[in-house]
Amino acid sequence: MRNLQKILALVLALIMSFSLVATAGAFSDDGDISDAYKDAVTVLNGLEVFKGYDNGATFQPKGNITRAEVAAIIYRIATGDVKDTQASIYSTYGQFTDVLDGSWYAGYVHYCANAGYIKGRGNKIFDPNGKVTGYEALAMILRAIGYDKNNEFSGSNWQVNTASIAKQRGITNNITDTLLGQAATREVVAEILFQAILVPTVTFNTATISYTNNATSLGKDVLNLDKVTGVVVANEYANVQDDDLKVLAEGKTQLRVAAGDVRTLDLGTDLNDVGMSENAYIQGSKVLLIS
Repeated sequence: MRNLQKILALVLALIMSFSLVATAGAFSDDGDISDAYKDAVTVLNGLEVFKGYDNGATFQPKGNITRAEVAAIIYRIATGDVKDTQASIYSTYGQFTDVLDGSWYAGYVHYCANAGYIKGRGNKIFDPNGKVTGYEALAMILRAIGYDKNNEFSGSNWQVNTASIAKQRGITNNITDTLLGQAATREVVAEILFQAILVPTVTFNTATISYTNNATSLGKDVLNLDKVTGVVVANEYANVQDDDLKVLAEGKTQLRVAAGDVRTLDLGTDLNDVGMSENAYIQGSKVLLIS
């Protein structure tokens, strides 16, 4: 009898959902973002590290991104200064002749260069307005999580080494290899950075000339980002765990993350999500995405 009641409740909720109006996304051009990269864009924008254009109105996912723009994003990821309040402190720490003091990107580039996250293109040239390739974006963020202590991203094999480490860590699982050598789009860079900040950082052991994983990720250490995986057991449309079939308030979701451990999250999900395994990305008490 209880199973029948649950089925009827689900059917009723499905009928009700047909009348719902879809809510707008964070950007007016959300529909242009490739499905494989939507999570990356949503979470990085929610963290305020990867921002849109036109005061955040558009993301322009298929547009190219410059080396200076990537430096700004990595600065925010590495420092947690998502409001850019401290970036100007580093504006005179110059290593490059083409990064002038007072330029909007000077602080970001100089911070990342002095931290060892970014390299120039020779002869003290950074080429801030040049397009960034997928390999370059990978090398920048991999250095930020601890790699290149053995200069593996230098020399003729740097691209091969960069791609190999990224593949081993699962960072490029959603990216076609051929895209890495091209001028990267904004959504591809978002995917690279997003996946990289979720994996554990590494420490280089000089005795063994090898890297060991640390306990936490760059996303957790700096931005307080957690990834939680579980099964959606209740939301505002259905409840498959409560015998009384009480649905939750609008904008609430319950996620069973382990036996007997159910977390109530302040973000709504759809009827189709009930019973499905989902990932929740959480920053402190703020739920950025359930997907």
